[in-house]
Amino acid sequence: MTMIIDLPLKPIARSVEWEPHQPSQANRAEFGRKLRVTQLGQAAYWSAKVTYPPVIGEPAFRPWRSALLRLRGRARPFRLSACEGPQHSHYQVVVVDGGAQQGYQLALRGFLPGTGLRDGMFITVADCLLQIVADSALAGADGRLTLTVEPMVPAGLIDGEAVETRRPWAVMRMTTDAPGWKVDAGQTYTIQFDCEEA
Repeated sequence: MTMIIDLPLKPIARSVEWEPHQPSQANRAEFGRKLRVTQLGQAAYWSAKVTYPPVIGEPAFRPWRSALLRLRGRARPFRLSACEGPQHSHYQVVVVDGGAQQGYQLALRGFLPGTGLRDGMFITVADCLLQIVADSALAGADGRLTLTVEPMVPAGLIDGEAVETRRPWAVMRMTTDAPGWKVDAGQTYTIQFDCEEA
């Protein structure tokens, strides 16, 4: 994968409008007019519209200007946090439990006994953002859980691959070749951009 560019840590985004995309093909039958839809499960991706609060002063904005240029338009990806803060307070090393998993179930290990993840939380595995769509049971003494996720589990996962559960992210790319910024009187800089999963 291409080098991932780190965006400045401050300020954090004021708003992120997430959109999950699930591409499909639809055809209507000539006789009976029934609609048939075929889901393209591995083609799912996230997009987002990101708005940052104003950055006051040219010295404070320099790291942003540098990062936006290092992205080289759409050429280089960056990480976009999927949530405003940690999803849980405990630290654990969670990994994929068994390679070659497919579909919408993901077996994991490394949870602290008695912990789990809730419906609506995110995880990142193989630089792919997945959302949990059903409450999981609590992990037993073995630290294992199976999660129901959307979109589909990415192909090619290997046993022991790291999973981020506390501060998950999506690896994104700009949707334009010209990411920029706006500067107003008093050296007030604003940044807004559209991006999609790399």
